[in-house]
Amino acid sequence: QTNGKDERFHRTLKAEVLNGQHFRTLRNAQNAFDAWRTVYNHQRPHQALDMATPATRYRVSARTYPEKLPPIEYGSNDTVVRVRWNGELRFRSRHFKVSNALHNMPVAIRPHATLENCYDVYFMHHRLTIINLDEPE
Repeated sequence: QTNGKDERFHRTLKAEVLNGQHFRTLRNAQNAFDAWRTVYNHQRPHQALDMATPATRYRVSARTYPEKLPPIEYGSNDTVVRVRWNGELRFRSRHFKVSNALHNMPVAIRPHATLENCYDVYFMHHRLTIINLDEPE
């Protein structure tokens, strides 16, 4: 459903702002986007909203957004390592690919509950992968 909404949004943006336009500067392009955003959210009725505008349906979240996120903490028995710039971590003198998105983030390594020489890699409470030290590099 989300993909369809995104595609519909981009189709509307292209049809109402981009088709046939050549912007001389980034400022000109930004001005066109800003003007269209006002029309899209406050003036243009949306069929999916029973012909209401998005601005009439928007509600401020009751949850507050913290200025700074709390530090990531792991258990005292976890081995905590930082993911390197290339998305790899180093454990037991070996390199393992995790994710580039986790660059410079701490991850926890825990012995796997049932597999010998295997370790679970966690980011916060999400298990990302299993490291098997018996596999060749």
